[in-house]
Amino acid sequence: MPAPSWAAWPLAELLSWALAAAWLLQALLCALFAGVMRRRSRSPQPPLAKWPVVEVLLCLRGVDPALPQALAALAAQRYGGPWRLLLVVDSSTDPAWGVVEAALAQLAASGQASWQQARLLPLGPAPRLGSRKCAALRRGLRQLHPATELVALVDADAVVRPDWLTQLAQGCGQPGVGAAGGNRWYLPAQRSGAGMVRAIWNGGALVLMTLLAIPWGGSLAIRRALVEPSGWRRVLRRSLCEDTALTQPLRRSGWRYRFVPALMAVDHDDSIQLRPLLRWIARQLVMARLHHPSWPLVLLHGLGTSLLLVASLLAALGLALTGAMAAALQLLAALLLYELGCAALLLWIQALVAAAIPLPQRLPLGLWLRWLPLAQLVYGLAALRAQLASSVEWSGVVYRLRGRGVVQATGFRA
Repeated sequence: MPAPSWAAWPLAELLSWALAAAWLLQALLCALFAGVMRRRSRSPQPPLAKWPVVEVLLCLRGVDPALPQALAALAAQRYGGPWRLLLVVDSSTDPAWGVVEAALAQLAASGQASWQQARLLPLGPAPRLGSRKCAALRRGLRQLHPATELVALVDADAVVRPDWLTQLAQGCGQPGVGAAGGNRWYLPAQRSGAGMVRAIWNGGALVLMTLLAIPWGGSLAIRRALVEPSGWRRVLRRSLCEDTALTQPLRRSGWRYRFVPALMAVDHDDSIQLRPLLRWIARQLVMARLHHPSWPLVLLHGLGTSLLLVASLLAALGLALTGAMAAALQLLAALLLYELGCAALLLWIQALVAAAIPLPQRLPLGLWLRWLPLAQLVYGLAALRAQLASSVEWSGVVYRLRGRGVVQATGFRA
């Protein structure tokens, strides 16, 4: 026998208030993020009296399609001081080795390269602990030029702007700042479903990473003087990633990380499918689980976002089936308002990014709203997967998670 409709109202009201509270919390986070973006935009980084000697460290395993363009963009840097390029490739037989050799020779012959020197090194023996990426970074840090004062990290798919090094140096030149960097903004070229899910997840991740001072290794600079004293290079010996693992060494040594909005990089990649995307997001979250003290908050945010959506849909269905249509409609209306509000927050984040860097186009509200529920579900599944993971695959290598901040390579993915 259907339950009396009046008995269903407390459940509908409880979930409606939960949706309102969740949106208000996310709006507060966005407001704090907006404050950071506006303060940094209103206070442009002052030019330095003396430009530090910079060495750009690029670690490669395999050939990214954007690698030639990325090298050309590095060659075109307009930097006020001397700088060098150091590339560490997984091995001399890696496909990236030949591509890099050819690209460097072409740039040198054309006279277009602005660096003073470009070196190419193999990684060497595989590490017992830690990822191959971290091992390559440690190899590069040991081989830095004696005059290097600032180490800049960049990803193989990052086509940086000509003022990239200038912005990094100015960011690190602020008092008390030991590391500075940007982040990534996804603008999928074809607006595919998986591409939009990644863009939505990344929009939320951008807010959390900024507020929690989580660096992004795709565009990051670190003062050389703190690499050893902070213990960061020792941490790299056993870590999965370099950027999230930098947070605690910086704090312990009394330095801080500075997010520079002008260093945001626009990524138009739209080739990923939904299943690999779930694994990719889970791996990003595993890095937070291993290396960042705020992982419980990130996990709660991911699971709560997904569970609230599922609970509201199931409760509305249950209410409708028991004859409480009015309560079901109220809950569905509250859920729709919540989703509209979250899509509006994404529009706000997009506007803040567009105020900091040129965006070739902006995604409309309807597109954000269309893929938002799926993105929320994927986020929750990825957060759960990250929390339960005992191993993770990255660039074809499988790593076993041996404890907080420790990974060990166990084999290669077939």
